[in-house]
Amino acid sequence: MHTVEINSIYIIKRETGVCLYHKDFTESAFDPQLLSSFLVAMTSFFDEATRSVTSQARAFEGTHYKIIVEFGDWTLGAVSTKEDSAGIRAKLKRLIQRFEEQFNVLRWVDIDLAVHTRFEQSVILEYVRSIIHSDTIITVRPEWEHYTKRSEVISFLRLIPSICTVREAADFLEIPLEVALNLTAEALWERAISVDNPVKPDDIYQAMSITGTNPLTGPLTPETVRTLTEFDGETPLSIAAERLKTSDLKRFLDEVALLEKRKMIELVTPAHSVAIRYTSALQSLLENCANILGLKVMRQVFLSSKQQLVDNYPWLAFVSLEEGVDIELRSSLTSATIKGSINPDVVNDGFRVLLQFVTRKVKDLLGPNPINKIVTNTRKEIQNHFPSTAYEIEWEYLTALKSS
Repeated sequence: MHTVEINSIYIIKRETGVCLYHKDFTESAFDPQLLSSFLVAMTSFFDEATRSVTSQARAFEGTHYKIIVEFGDWTLGAVSTKEDSAGIRAKLKRLIQRFEEQFNVLRWVDIDLAVHTRFEQSVILEYVRSIIHSDTIITVRPEWEHYTKRSEVISFLRLIPSICTVREAADFLEIPLEVALNLTAEALWERAISVDNPVKPDDIYQAMSITGTNPLTGPLTPETVRTLTEFDGETPLSIAAERLKTSDLKRFLDEVALLEKRKMIELVTPAHSVAIRYTSALQSLLENCANILGLKVMRQVFLSSKQQLVDNYPWLAFVSLEEGVDIELRSSLTSATIKGSINPDVVNDGFRVLLQFVTRKVKDLLGPNPINKIVTNTRKEIQNHFPSTAYEIEWEYLTALKSS
């Protein structure tokens, strides 16, 4: 079962210690006002102790949880979670900034602005909607009517099968997929459903334990240890299965799911996943073009395209070429995508435009028909390795070049 990555969230006014917004995802949260007073007192203490303008107290650890703290201009945000990660912190920072912009008047006066109702969509977007995908499996809770009062969610859950994917729900109701994704997120927010994300061939995992022993099961089998070596944070499962010469892909994916439940592997961040998918597409495109134009020409095409975009996408400066047309992400960019400190939409936009610039330049050299054939072949190659997410690359903007 896939759950929201945090237990609870709090937005607190630093000057008074009053909790302005809170949401509990587990029914076992702290009392918001007590926690607010504690956090403000502790961060103030560390401010004085370190004589720092910005408090150094950014996390408090309990037996089964961590309270992560980030600061705004006049509020502080806190989440209770099992693990501290850059991705969770980045989401919290964005929510603090959004809260301060939306409810700036609360900095000066205490009035009722219906904060909980008006701010919940922002929290849903950051912490709930991000875990819902087209192939997410929905399981409707037996007594879901007791959990939600939202008319649109009630209508949605009354009509869909009790167990189905989001895409199946959209097809069944004949509604746009995006609408089904948003309704699923709202139903999960209301705790009227549970969701599960199946392991997909294009998922990318990184190993968390390579000691050869799992606390739950004891020593690992040699086959499992060999499998763990393929989870390098760079390789999609489809390629990992090929390297391991796995004949039964379904069984392999089931084993991956088990390793994930045992906390031996974990999915890479969305930003890193996007970067890997696009670098694979860019690498394939450059190689296919180089077969016709040569390595020297394609190196120049790539470098000139990147140079035109660096002012708008500074992080593209950290995408370079090794020997030939081999794409390399420099360590600083790789670190940012792994930690989730760069937004996946930013990564997607930069690579999308870079691909468009490269294909336009190749079109000028070869004409529209050859580049369209190259893009079509590249698309097929990427679909083999990323069957579930290759469509997220906007191929139509690369092939619709005849009229440009």
